[in-house]
Amino acid sequence: MKNYGFATLQDFLGDRILFRNLNALDLTLPRLDDLRHDLMLPANIIPRKTSLDYARVIIELVRHARRQDGNQTDICHVIYVGDTRMNDGMAFRNICASGHWCGAAMIIAEDDALSRLEQQQDQDTIIFFNNHWVNLRIFHLLLQMKEIELNEQTVVLIDMDKTALGARGRNDAVIDGARVKAAQAVLQEILAGAFDADEFVRVYSVLNQPAYHPFTADNQDYLVYICLILLSGLFKLDDIVTGAQLGLLSNFDGFLDQVEQRYMDLPVGVQKAHHEIYHLVKCGDATPFKQFRKMEYHATMARMGQLPSQSPIEDLLQQEIVITREVQEFAVRCRKAGATLFGLSDKPDEASMPSSQEGDLKPLNQIPTHMIGAKNE
Repeated sequence: MKNYGFATLQDFLGDRILFRNLNALDLTLPRLDDLRHDLMLPANIIPRKTSLDYARVIIELVRHARRQDGNQTDICHVIYVGDTRMNDGMAFRNICASGHWCGAAMIIAEDDALSRLEQQQDQDTIIFFNNHWVNLRIFHLLLQMKEIELNEQTVVLIDMDKTALGARGRNDAVIDGARVKAAQAVLQEILAGAFDADEFVRVYSVLNQPAYHPFTADNQDYLVYICLILLSGLFKLDDIVTGAQLGLLSNFDGFLDQVEQRYMDLPVGVQKAHHEIYHLVKCGDATPFKQFRKMEYHATMARMGQLPSQSPIEDLLQQEIVITREVQEFAVRCRKAGATLFGLSDKPDEASMPSSQEGDLKPLNQIPTHMIGAKNE
């Protein structure tokens, strides 16, 4: 592995970056609310990554961007780089299907096993699954074998979370660590002397598992809120686990309503947090724990570019959130070929950008951090 110096996501993705709110950092592109009428999107709902509405928003923004670039060619192919089989794979397929395009994706999650390459193919799409980020360097060759060219008729979509930044299996634990640190800090602030750090770790570790996704919706705002309620003593973890396993707690809304019914039993500080979260959820906000997400932004920022450049590679990968060199290389290759690039993130805007009162701080895509990747021999 090699340290390639400092870089930012903006260096190779520009401002065509979308966080969860689907408002591009490129302010010349339409806002999500501008698109709602034409795309017949429900009011106040932000489409999530695996939905068809999400795909339709991405398609519309891509078309706007190409018109702004003066690119009058038809889109022939969509290329996608990500790290999760389900979320990234489904987003890619939905975008191709909704746009009536063909395409290819590379999904990578690094491990210590020998390099392996799997593929899933249907009539219009092919997804390659690989276990080493260095193999992204041959993606363009795999594309050529499938007669897919990188040129001005190509759209390239690059996932940011645990792909371009904090590569899954290589550096993603630091991203998770920043999120947990933020959750601990917020719950300690709300619960004050009643906060039990060991109990938080136990509760969070149990519920942060795929088996409980039907209950938590795989939403960290929901999960951290559930931890807050359990640590306040209103419910016991064993009862929640049993209820979720038996389907008695089949979704987060049901749990939220139960807490609302026992509102007066909550400590005063928890009442305030619950009140805000309850009403934001009922208004359709999928990022209701604003206090937690703002803290996550600061915890993430604090882990970017903070180590000396002469630090050992292993220290950088274990303590700092770094840019994935192989992803940066692929993005630069695509841009030089004339492709239209977008960076996609499911990270909430509140966890990705400073608040309006923090004008001296930068969004995560503009923060320099080290770029680490395999040596390019």
